[in-house]
Amino acid sequence: MKYSHLKAFEKHLESAAPVHFAPVYTIICKDEFNRKIAYERLISHLLGEQISNPMALCIYSDEKVDISKVMAELHSLGSFVSKRVVVIHHAESLLKAATEKLLAYYENPNKNVYLVLTATSLNASTNFYKKSERVGIILEIAEEKPWEKEKSLKEWIDQTINHYGKQINPSASQALLKQMGTEQAIISQEIEKLVCYVGEKRQISLEDVDAVCIPVNTETIWQLGEALFRRDASTALRIAVALLQEGTPLLILLRQIRSQFQTDFQVCTILAQGGSGAEVSKQFGYMKGQILERHVQLARNYGMARFRRGMILIDEAETSAKNSSTDHSYLIERLIAKLII
Repeated sequence: MKYSHLKAFEKHLESAAPVHFAPVYTIICKDEFNRKIAYERLISHLLGEQISNPMALCIYSDEKVDISKVMAELHSLGSFVSKRVVVIHHAESLLKAATEKLLAYYENPNKNVYLVLTATSLNASTNFYKKSERVGIILEIAEEKPWEKEKSLKEWIDQTINHYGKQINPSASQALLKQMGTEQAIISQEIEKLVCYVGEKRQISLEDVDAVCIPVNTETIWQLGEALFRRDASTALRIAVALLQEGTPLLILLRQIRSQFQTDFQVCTILAQGGSGAEVSKQFGYMKGQILERHVQLARNYGMARFRRGMILIDEAETSAKNSSTDHSYLIERLIAKLII
């Protein structure tokens, strides 16, 4: 079975608890924050009261996992716990030999063990994906388009703050998004700060957001994106280096650039399919007048092929930023050099 939304997945977990869980669960989500939320909620349901028992959870997070050790854990009886969970993170990096052993395991999974796989992506046409779905449950959360992301983030902000027993004014919620961008992990940290700041007060106001939250300089980041679309290397490099020196984390910088690429790629797609500026404005309500003209011109100048290639390059840069100790200035300079070709 397959789910594409976290809410539906959680309903499955609630109805399956405590003894009707699937033997294999696969969580696929490009967004690290949402993948982590789904994973934590899954583990909480699977282990229940045993969640604090270190013997109940075995995690393999190295990209080059030793599959023989994984198989030994999967076949272990577990003397001190009634149910165990074996986790493989970065499942997209599993070698063919590893997936073949897991496929063999699927034929007769251990009834006392739950296997959990997490990945940024998996090819749905592979035998491994199909059998993972057949024997277990797959949660695959698609990457949202920028306008969808903003809408879902507003809902998530309200739900998160309600969880703390508080409410947030719509103007404050909008300001939080505008100041912090769409990086969910950063917004989550700011919500925690806001909750502590307001104390016993139940309502979070615009004044509270202005007092507590330090804004990400999204306007300058947008200027960086526009310089990339103009293929203006010197301006793009100057803005990017300045942002890093001001303390903007590289991952936030890359994700904001990706957001711009996704938006103007969509504009470019509409135009390539014969659409007009009016259709672009219908898709993106804020694009009117000079703003619309600028987006249309930049999208046309940059071109469909560069947008496709650019989003791949941005993903590669983000992976390098997470998994290597390479200097961040060098990473962004190398990325800009590739994006303006």
